[in-house]
Amino acid sequence: MDDERFDRLVTDLRGEDAPRVWSLLVTVFGDMAQDGSSISASVLSQITARIGIKPEAMRVALHRLRKDGWIESERRGRSSDYRLSPQGRAESVQASPRIYGDADPTGACWLVLTDPGGDGTPCDRGIWVTPNIGILPALPEGGEVFATQIEDGAELPDWMRAKLCPPVTLALARALGARLAQLTVALEAGPMPDPLQQTVLRVLIVHEWRRIVLKMPLLPDHVWPEGWAAAGCRDKVGRLLDLLPRQDPAALDAALVA
Repeated sequence: MDDERFDRLVTDLRGEDAPRVWSLLVTVFGDMAQDGSSISASVLSQITARIGIKPEAMRVALHRLRKDGWIESERRGRSSDYRLSPQGRAESVQASPRIYGDADPTGACWLVLTDPGGDGTPCDRGIWVTPNIGILPALPEGGEVFATQIEDGAELPDWMRAKLCPPVTLALARALGARLAQLTVALEAGPMPDPLQQTVLRVLIVHEWRRIVLKMPLLPDHVWPEGWAAAGCRDKVGRLLDLLPRQDPAALDAALVA
């Protein structure tokens, strides 16, 4: 694919603002090197440069991730190779089912009522829409509660559904869905990008989706408010990642040297 067309795809997918560099690198390593592979500084430089990130910003972000114990580095001649640390790898593996899953993340959830004088608080696996009313993917352990399963088609009140995610997340999902649909049309029309271009597009897709899906509570599609576009995004992400398979970092590095 020629550079002009590729740059246009990147701009359309990325949006107006470049992503936070350290967060983007988390996506790069999580997508390309979860198996313990190393990524050369040259490959990282090429990926980030084509997304619009300056070399100085990439170096600062790598230093931060290394200092935080998320990646490790090894000198190779005048350059360096980088890989996930055990901590970084464990966190990437933990997040992967949410990011790469191609189906509704959970098949059931419950409406739970607790004692109004109790201590109901938000949790990472569900949402307490009031201090004593929760929508949860599993029944809480201990305590006296009333719980009823929320079946697909249940008529939850709009105010309750609206509590499940902020308006900004709704808007992000709608916008991403539109950008992913546009990219799918462009790729299927051809020509296909080269391996490095494929990697850049794949990283951006995963990163933009990761920003949304990891902020969502683990609840089924049928409880979300009207206009929730994440289910469609999930399908589009899966289709695009099939079109843009994961590339071997060593092969990308060898192609840059050749």
